[in-house]
Amino acid sequence: MRHLVVMEYGQFLGCSDSCLHVREGGETVLETPLSRLRTISIARKGVSFSSNLVLECSNRGIRLFILDWRGINVAAISGRHQHGVVALRQAQFSFAQSPASRNMAASILYAKLRNQRAVLLYFSKYHELHKDPLLDSSDKIANSANSIRTIPWAMHNDTWLSELVGYEGASARIYWQALKNSGLLASDFNGRVGRGATDVTNQLLNYGYTLLISYIWAALDNAGLELYLGVLHQRRPGKPSLVLDFMEEYRAWVVDRNVIKLRRLISTSNKFDTKLKKGLSESIQKTMSTKYPYKGKKLRLESIIQRQAYRLAGAMVEKGNIYKSYRFRW
Repeated sequence: MRHLVVMEYGQFLGCSDSCLHVREGGETVLETPLSRLRTISIARKGVSFSSNLVLECSNRGIRLFILDWRGINVAAISGRHQHGVVALRQAQFSFAQSPASRNMAASILYAKLRNQRAVLLYFSKYHELHKDPLLDSSDKIANSANSIRTIPWAMHNDTWLSELVGYEGASARIYWQALKNSGLLASDFNGRVGRGATDVTNQLLNYGYTLLISYIWAALDNAGLELYLGVLHQRRPGKPSLVLDFMEEYRAWVVDRNVIKLRRLISTSNKFDTKLKKGLSESIQKTMSTKYPYKGKKLRLESIIQRQAYRLAGAMVEKGNIYKSYRFRW
């Protein structure tokens, strides 16, 4: 276990002898070495933790995230032993103002679309009845992705962002409609809704994206990058734009695919409960521990994400070093 999610009311987190202890009602329900953890997410009110745990996590570089009732990450506690390098962050600010940042934004969205396509192709293998519509939708998304790749965004005019996001939006409509029409999502799903979602499927998707943020946050922080300065999402106070940028290429495979796998469980539940949260959390952790191809090797996805974060930093520092996003093979 490298990423712990605590979601039971009344639990207490403490530590002793370099181990994390989760207690409930005076009994220890979980004990794990701190050396195995990278993040701890508290996803429920009424969970308490000791200052000793905060000190140990800070010294070991373990991030402590606190989620609100909507499953949105509202606080992050990390130690002062940051990996931020002044030269890197100076380069990042300079890069964000350069035309080259447009190519990076395009690369990220290109991978997002290709990974949405990979999800459709992945499930088309197991759903013979809906195979042709899924293949047709995947082809349409591939066409949009190829258009993104062929346009010289660095030389584009001031409308580059709206045009780039336009390709993303058109593909998103095709993607979600294909999942809905093929029955791959639970019957309560009528369209993608972010904040304020009332149906269980969208609530679970939003919760999954929040869990994904904790992985992405840790990887970018380890790379020493400024998390609030991105190349794609709007920059405003309190918004970790770079985290939201970087996670785009992993949304479909890491979260959407696992929510689809839980559709039967979602259909039997009329509320967004702990059972569903736990099921998705465990599925995402399994995906992060799965080995995927990477530069001639097979690495855990979590390790791939960390290496990609370093590649992102390298592309911001080194002129001519183009960031190549990660694409999954279905």
